[in-house]
Order: sequence, then C-alpha cells, then structure tokens
Amino acid sequence: MIDASVAVSIGKRCLIGDSVVIQDSNYHEVEDGAGVKAKAVLIGDNVWIGRNSIILPGVEIGDHSVIGAGSVVTKSAPPRSLVAGNPARIIRELVAPQDYIRF
Repeated sequence: MIDASVAVSIGKRCLIGDSVVIQDSNYHEVEDGAGVKAKAVLIGDNVWIGRNSIILPGVEIGDHSVIGAGSVVTKSAPPRSLVAGNPARIIRELVAPQDYIRF
C-alpha cells in the first residue's frame, strides 16, 4: 500500500515485497497540539523492501539499500545499507557498485 498526501518517490529498479506499507503522513495527532506529521518519503534506485515492512513519513532510503522483511523504518538510511528490525536500524553496509542491478 502506498499512501501519499505529500509525496512518495520510488527510484528505478526497486523491488517491493507484498504487504508493504509506505506512508508520508500519520494522518492524526499523537498528542494534543502536536499536529499531523506529513513529510515526503524518498526511496532511491535499486532498493529492495522486504515483505510486511512499513516505511514512515520523512524517511529517505539511499540507493542500493535493502530493508529486511517486517521492518518498521522510522529513520532514514544512507546508500548501500542493510536495515532491519522494529524499529529498524542499520545492520551493516552493503557492497554494491553503482551499476549493480538487483534481480
């Protein structure tokens, strides 16, 4: 599911698993007076997002990164990162030349 109230940008050659949720807004206040958080989500080129992952508002995922299945991504990830968990964290850096295409 991709739900965009501001913007969701998905780069070239990305793989997105089933039951993934990408949202650029939380659509409601968490606390009185806190306001609604809405900020664009930017997904780079050649990114793989594993099944059942959730990408939250304002997250940027760098080129050639992999998001492990079931991850809840609350913070941005630099290029060539393996990210996993709830909340997601960087596990390690990936080796991927600029012309690498994930199949």
